[in-house]
Amino acid sequence: MASRGGSSRGKSIVGSVSTPIPTEESNPFEDSESPFQQSVPVNAPSQTGQANNSTETTLKSNIFKIHFTKVCNNNDGIVTHGKCNYCGSEFKHCKGGGYDTFNRHMEKKHPDKLGHSRSQSQIRFTTDEGTGTHSSLFTFSQAKYRDKIAETISVERLPFSFAERCQVQECINETLQPACKKVSRRTIQRTIFKQYKNGREQLCEYFRTVNSSISLCSNVWTDVFHENSFMGITAHWVDDKWNIQKRVLAFKVFNESHTAENIYRLIRGVIEDFGLMFKIFSISFDNASANTASIRPLEEFLRPSCGGKYFHIRCVCHVLNLCVQTGLQELKEYVLPVREVVAYLGKNMTLMKQWARYCKAHNMRVKKFPKDVKTRWNSTYRLLSATFPYRTLLTNFVNDSLVGFHLYEYQWVIIARIIDFLSIFDTCTNLFSQVYFPTSHLFLYGVVDVAEQFWKYRSDPRLFMALIPMRIKWLLYYKDIPPIALVAFVLDPRQKLEGLQAYLEAYYKFLGFNGGQDSQPFAMSLPMSEVDTQDDEADPDGLVDVNEIVADARNQLIELYDSYCIRYSHVVPQVAQEPIGQSSSSGGESFRQRQAKKKPRGSQYTELDLYLNTTFRFCEQINTDMTFNVLQWWQGSGNPYPILSLMVKDIFACPMSTVACEQTFSAGGNMLDTTRSQLTPQNIEIQVCTDDWKRAQVRQQEAERQSPDGSDFFYTDNMMSTPGATTANEADQDPDDDE
Repeated sequence: MASRGGSSRGKSIVGSVSTPIPTEESNPFEDSESPFQQSVPVNAPSQTGQANNSTETTLKSNIFKIHFTKVCNNNDGIVTHGKCNYCGSEFKHCKGGGYDTFNRHMEKKHPDKLGHSRSQSQIRFTTDEGTGTHSSLFTFSQAKYRDKIAETISVERLPFSFAERCQVQECINETLQPACKKVSRRTIQRTIFKQYKNGREQLCEYFRTVNSSISLCSNVWTDVFHENSFMGITAHWVDDKWNIQKRVLAFKVFNESHTAENIYRLIRGVIEDFGLMFKIFSISFDNASANTASIRPLEEFLRPSCGGKYFHIRCVCHVLNLCVQTGLQELKEYVLPVREVVAYLGKNMTLMKQWARYCKAHNMRVKKFPKDVKTRWNSTYRLLSATFPYRTLLTNFVNDSLVGFHLYEYQWVIIARIIDFLSIFDTCTNLFSQVYFPTSHLFLYGVVDVAEQFWKYRSDPRLFMALIPMRIKWLLYYKDIPPIALVAFVLDPRQKLEGLQAYLEAYYKFLGFNGGQDSQPFAMSLPMSEVDTQDDEADPDGLVDVNEIVADARNQLIELYDSYCIRYSHVVPQVAQEPIGQSSSSGGESFRQRQAKKKPRGSQYTELDLYLNTTFRFCEQINTDMTFNVLQWWQGSGNPYPILSLMVKDIFACPMSTVACEQTFSAGGNMLDTTRSQLTPQNIEIQVCTDDWKRAQVRQQEAERQSPDGSDFFYTDNMMSTPGATTANEADQDPDDDE
């Protein structure tokens, strides 16, 4: 039926009829122009008995012609009310006024007089897995249609005028529902805003009742038209079913100077709006200096656990990209010619057609290569990987058809080594780009793989000069493993303290510390003075005390666990029992057991002690499986650890990258195309948020629009910025760089 927001002034819901009262045979929807309008000359006597002007005008509605009678003031004859011809109800009315009140009365009280019934039902067929297709009664609702079409327009990023288009309305009326009425763009806008407001209120209410802490992720982005900058803020937590949840909290226009003070003020405002002042566990930023400077005021405002030791998380994907870009500067001789050739081909459609014919002539599939964009993570690796199978064909085509460009066979020999070297950076970027899978415990796995890649290629004469600046850049960020990564790794039941020690020893060995076979030449070629002259962990001989790092990680874990015991002591009783028949007892005491005996908190045996001293046995395949679902394990095995399980939720919810914000920027960039370039910043934020909240219901927030094989010129995936858009806090900044 008609919705209040969708009706236009002066329009009536009554159908076009040829008799005063519609009969059973009459069709109220026969009018080809509009089902609810009819032109009626006014020279006929009016319902009040007064004569009308002889001038022929057109009434906009039949409401007073058939269903209501005008009631005039006895003194001056001015129409003041309308009286229902069926029940006698009166409603205020003035000249030039609308008919919404009369329409609603007829729709509610006398639908049979309009030629249709609100209770009329239609058969709806639904598909149920396991039982097949079955039917149920379906009642059309104009209000539900309005809400659903508004939701569809928001999620699918369609213009607000989509529902007004004649072809859309004709398709709905002729094939789906004749009673469906057109919904205006203003109604769509109001409905989307209402849905955003309701969703925001529901999210605030949920945050008030959730037990888990919330981790934030934030970044700044400039739109494709370079008119506005936006700050995206996302929230991450583990729900009661042990699933990681993500929601976009804000997509605020941020045209002020990107200083630490302005960043702090905007983030604080969002936190206060959602009532998260005492629930924030960590925040993930990229490496811009302003972001780093805003951490201190945020810590003073939020007072996070353990003095903010786990509060600030640098985006590991940005660090990986920085490291790769640093090394590629030393490999320009081999990479730059391929990059320039592909860029030139992409700009020249005539050459693209020639390239397509050339591929077909040599029985090769026509290939469009991805662009190499500096701020796109892994874009160089993907470009080289896509062109390498076409190396011979591309070399011949370029040398024969392109003036000023040359490719040589020896370049492809080196490119093959570069592809193999960069593959681990692509793998790690994908590893840390997951939204619905915890990444904090995977950090050490990834950085050890990167360090091992440095070690593997340390003797390669072509890549060695690129490894020197790459290692220096890497150690600038990750010579010391972040505390959150150490604690999360220990809470992986496959590793715990023993695994932590083994991985740290391998990590520092691969980076040239602590001796080891053939490590001295690598360490000597990369002077420590260029990495960190004030490092307390390393002595002049290039040694790192791994035992001390492991002991410190255990103490940090104890400190964090004690804070959770205080926080949740009124909710969960403390566990104080010894493990029975589960602790390791083969071959004397292990390092883990010796460390577990150091109990600075007294003799009480806690959940943490129980966990650290219990051996959990996994098959060899699971021990090395990067897709092992650690949250699922804690869900099924966490009954003996009620408080530790709560701590695990907060630690594993921390995103180790800002990919969640990059996805939000991709969504914002996809909305701001040429057909939607006039959207206001408020409408952009509303649609980005409602789009994300809707996708969260079906857990499709990772899905972005990609090419089928990922090899087309223009594509966006969940690790990349939108083409043409830039991140305001550039990913290439060092932590000490000024914007």
